[in-house]
Amino acid sequence: MGVNIMLALGSMIMFSTFLGSSNRVIIGNSQIASQNEYYIAALSYGQSVIEEAKTKQFQGSIIVGSGPGATKVKSLLLGYETTSEKISYVDTMTALGFASEVKFDDVDDYDGYIRGVNSPRAEGYTMVTSVNWVDETSPKVISATPTDFKVMVVNITSPYFPKIEKDGLTYQDTLKLSYVFAK
Repeated sequence: MGVNIMLALGSMIMFSTFLGSSNRVIIGNSQIASQNEYYIAALSYGQSVIEEAKTKQFQGSIIVGSGPGATKVKSLLLGYETTSEKISYVDTMTALGFASEVKFDDVDDYDGYIRGVNSPRAEGYTMVTSVNWVDETSPKVISATPTDFKVMVVNITSPYFPKIEKDGLTYQDTLKLSYVFAK
């Protein structure tokens, strides 16, 4: 009888240890799944900015002169060509869509563009976009002069991304997407 009690107690101790470990694993996996959901949504939102830019011209034009002698020439500057293209606020979805869909006519109009997105599952996604000329032989090298290639970088942050500690400082994790446009 005493041996059976000892076996039962030993089994209960082993079972409780196994149950506690299993609960920790399940909770850890659940947290990872939730976090991945936020990154997947962010990837989708960032990709939507790039896809929208793909529908635009590579380079915008400006009008030089006035009246009948006015001519249209390609702009060599990055960014918006006219103030009507400028979006100086965080662009958010309205019933008409995003302002960038209508105001921007070429890829580099997205330089400095900021888009805010809220979803039913998580709000507060922020996308900050930059556009630069890049070297023709190495798209990771920024060029100071115009080339036939531009790189768009979309940095996405969310309050649901984990904090990263480095050198005693805490940073918000950022998802970075890059795309190279060719003339």
